[in-house]
Amino acid sequence: MKRLITLVRISMLFTLLYSCTNKLNKNSIFILNNLEDKIYVNIYMSGDLSPQFQKIQSSVHSTLKNFQSVSNKEIDFQYILIKDDSTEGIYNPLINLDLHPIWITTNSEKIYKTYPYATVHFQEKTHQVLLYNSLYYDTISDPNNQDLERCINHLEYNFIESFYLIQQEQKKKIAFLYGHGELDSTNTWDIRNTLSKFYDISFFDLRSFELDKKTESPDIIQQINKLNQFEAIIIAKPSKNFLDIDKYLIDQYIMHGGKTLWLLEGTSAHMDNFEKEINFQIDKNELLLEDFLSAYGAKVNYDLIQDERCSKSPIIINNEIAYIDWQYNPVLLTSKNHLITANEDSILTNFASSIKITNPDHTTVLLSSSNKSNVINEGQNVSFDIIKNPQNEFEGKKTIGVLIEDEFKSVFSDLELSTNLKIKTKSKKNKIIVISDGDIISNLYSYPNFYYPLGYYHYERNIFEGNTRFILNCIQYLCGDEVLIEMRNKIN
Repeated sequence: MKRLITLVRISMLFTLLYSCTNKLNKNSIFILNNLEDKIYVNIYMSGDLSPQFQKIQSSVHSTLKNFQSVSNKEIDFQYILIKDDSTEGIYNPLINLDLHPIWITTNSEKIYKTYPYATVHFQEKTHQVLLYNSLYYDTISDPNNQDLERCINHLEYNFIESFYLIQQEQKKKIAFLYGHGELDSTNTWDIRNTLSKFYDISFFDLRSFELDKKTESPDIIQQINKLNQFEAIIIAKPSKNFLDIDKYLIDQYIMHGGKTLWLLEGTSAHMDNFEKEINFQIDKNELLLEDFLSAYGAKVNYDLIQDERCSKSPIIINNEIAYIDWQYNPVLLTSKNHLITANEDSILTNFASSIKITNPDHTTVLLSSSNKSNVINEGQNVSFDIIKNPQNEFEGKKTIGVLIEDEFKSVFSDLELSTNLKIKTKSKKNKIIVISDGDIISNLYSYPNFYYPLGYYHYERNIFEGNTRFILNCIQYLCGDEVLIEMRNKIN
């Protein structure tokens, strides 16, 4: 009888464990089962909370209890009582922790001062977790049921992401390349903020060499070593030629396992070209990269895509702003053919070109225009006539973003015979992403210090969140952090 009772208890225990783990994402369970040490969590969303935030707090509690039931290490959590009875003014007892309150208004006209944060502590490191995902303003209404559900659905990911990142010995390093007229810090402000949560972000000047003390010439080996410290580099909308030495450095970076994200403009087309004329001729953006990238698997064409599925652009008619469908700005829809684009998102573009694939066996198309697309080539005109006479015959989809995964051969394999340079001629399995529109990663900026979010769209004043998600997914895939993409895909 005692044995039967014991078996029943064991069965009940396994049932309980299964019911808990069954609620968690498989990647969450994997991370929880591989914690390196004890985790402490401080929850600052406590005290007097609005009705909807009480539900969020309850879900936080349930989520952490689920974590405890499956983790291989101890997970402790506690609620921090904040001595702050003021619902007005700027008093903030947590300012030294970089935790800032929000004010929640309800139908009863009561105002709740709330700190929607938790902090995760692992050994000597601390990581902040946001418990409410829509903090665009410091005063908000109590969330509706849809926002509440969305917030609760994100809690598991937000904590597991923190557990994943905090165990890394140090953040992987990412560099924005410059030296060829790439986007500057103002136009990459928003995406750098997003990426900095996961990576150590910096700029790297490919043209700034240290001198070899013996020869007093640029130290190429030292430059390659400095470049190799980065897990990935981003080449965002360059406008100046790449010299052979630039291409050699990037080639050897790729041969040594470095990952590259290229965002290139095939032409110099820009709305400012309409300042004096009602049309302008398409000039190619000659970067001297055509043969270089083609050797790896893709090249950006000197053309412009016209797509019936497009965003609106402002023009002046009778001294007033009118918004018209502008077919040179395709609105891209990601497909489900790859982890990077598994969630269907809308992505804002601006004068995008097409891509020619030269390594089809190792290339995945990530972004395309719609079936109702055409291209116009270098030397032809961009004109407002397309508004009056829209296209009615179409060539079909045009490729705008590709992922190439291969054991790449060096473009400079033959150079070692004629120089003293040591050249690595082949890489291990590596990844390159090429996108034929630099504006996908660029945020708008208003002088002197106002930054718009990436994907901000003046017409309707909304945000295409697909731009940020796509770039983040690209970088995390290149850096081997696919587990974070998989988990986000489950909740978006």
